[in-house]
Amino acid sequence: MEELLSILYRWRRQIIILCGIAAIGSAIISLVVPEIYTSKVTFMVANPYMMERGSLFQRQAGETPVYLFGGEYEMNRLISLSQSRTLQDYVIQKFNLYAHYEIDTTDEYKDYNVREALESHFSILKTPEGMLLAQVEDKDKHFAADLANGIVKKLDEINYDLNTQKKHDLTKVYEQQLEAKQITFLQLKDSLLQMVKNNPRDTVSSKLLSSMVKDALGEYNNIKGIYADHQASLQNKVSTLYIVETATPAIRRTRPVRWLMVVSSTLLAFFAGVLGVLLLERYKSFRLNLAKEQ
Repeated sequence: MEELLSILYRWRRQIIILCGIAAIGSAIISLVVPEIYTSKVTFMVANPYMMERGSLFQRQAGETPVYLFGGEYEMNRLISLSQSRTLQDYVIQKFNLYAHYEIDTTDEYKDYNVREALESHFSILKTPEGMLLAQVEDKDKHFAADLANGIVKKLDEINYDLNTQKKHDLTKVYEQQLEAKQITFLQLKDSLLQMVKNNPRDTVSSKLLSSMVKDALGEYNNIKGIYADHQASLQNKVSTLYIVETATPAIRRTRPVRWLMVVSSTLLAFFAGVLGVLLLERYKSFRLNLAKEQ
């Protein structure tokens, strides 16, 4: 230990000069490095079954409750959608990212470069509280907030379209069933009227046919109600996300942390200087011993 302290004392000026250069250099660099701001949107995913016809139009008490928020599957799906080409294409055009990220539009790799730039500035992750956090980093704090809010808004639209896609496919099925039930009801009704007119004394057949007409009317009204509920659920567009906190322009920058850059650079220079001095002294000692042996 005494030998180490003695070596450091002899080389103290050089080590101090090295640390000073590192501190001043890192301070200058920290002033030149662009300031980066981060804007965040915190939100939760709605349970897609909340938009199902059975959940929207429960007619009986005590039916199985549907939870308001989605689970792990819905969160993972939304994270996957955040990486989709549909979202990226929209954001690139909407916010003119070619110009903002200074991408050369004459470059044959311009599409790849702008997507890489977007992915390096945008991320979405799960929080320990079971929510999703979308964050955007940028030199312009106002642009970062607008981009984060715009991305989440478009995510909501894409997620909504996916949830309602199958419902639109069911529309034709319901329409066909409704038309078929209506035709059956009208045919039975006409048959009953004709029977009553032609054979008024055939009460047995009339009662049987009347029962069939009643059942057909019930089936028609039932599918008509289902179709009406289905149409109502499609017409009422409801957000698939619950926004807990929207993005606002950041008050403080995320990086660079100037004091940390200066301190870490100075410490690194100090340890590098100490290591260099020790190696140099060891090399001198080795040369001296070698000369004595010769």
